[in-house]
Amino acid sequence: MKDIIVSDITYTVKGKTILSNVSLSVDTQDSFALLGENGSGKSTLIDIILNDIKPDKGHVRFFENTKSNFDKIGVLYDHSPLFPMLKVEESIRYFTSIYGLKYQDIEKQYFELFEIQKIQKTLTRELSQGEKKRVGILLSIIHNPDLLVLDEPFANLDPTITGRIWNTLKNKNRTIFFTTHDWKKAEKQATKIGFIYGGKIIHQPKSPKQILETLPALKKITISNTDDFAKNLTNWQYYIYDESIHIFFDEKSDLLKTINTLTSNFSIQEVDLKDAYLFHVHNMTT
Repeated sequence: MKDIIVSDITYTVKGKTILSNVSLSVDTQDSFALLGENGSGKSTLIDIILNDIKPDKGHVRFFENTKSNFDKIGVLYDHSPLFPMLKVEESIRYFTSIYGLKYQDIEKQYFELFEIQKIQKTLTRELSQGEKKRVGILLSIIHNPDLLVLDEPFANLDPTITGRIWNTLKNKNRTIFFTTHDWKKAEKQATKIGFIYGGKIIHQPKSPKQILETLPALKKITISNTDDFAKNLTNWQYYIYDESIHIFFDEKSDLLKTINTLTSNFSIQEVDLKDAYLFHVHNMTT
């Protein structure tokens, strides 16, 4: 079963195309990470999925139903819309009353996990960004939803509690659709990855392992970018980013011999998801 179906979404603002014919689906119990650089359209797509803005074309369905029902969905925005003049415990009590829950049950189940005890008497406006994020995540799962839609859930979180919070989000086999700038965490946590660039999905969503297997090699050589270097790399696949050339390296090839004739200043590294993204963007734009 598919818990989210995004079909042919196009969205423009003042003649500028923000999203162009975006389609993807999130299967039940998937942890689907949408990855892309700033301005690629991730947060706009989240807003459209959550019906906060209307697309020019296309539609979104949840649980394969034609009519959206948000009762089974938990949401975390990048900037959580919390009540600034309420104390943390007051905000939580407000949401427990909406969902017909007992505050004491939520306190017992989640407060220690999310380290709420020491901030429960604090006004929301006085919280740090990481503390606001913890409260926002707690409120997103307070009603035990089947599906979570999370925009940047790892941002500003203390790394020491990220793992246990993620395990709680995944509890009860929830489906999770999330965006993140933390490519390493996405590679570890996601069961499926989608790439977005310039408002377009640029690669068929796959597992992290499958995406890495689409690359020419599982290692790369990185050197500084100069015109002379690029002219000597016609026999190898590479991409250029941040004033460096990243060349995919198969140890059986004679690439090292060529590199050594050009420079002694290079590094050899394992490739990761960001290499896959930048390589596909490079092929798309050159």
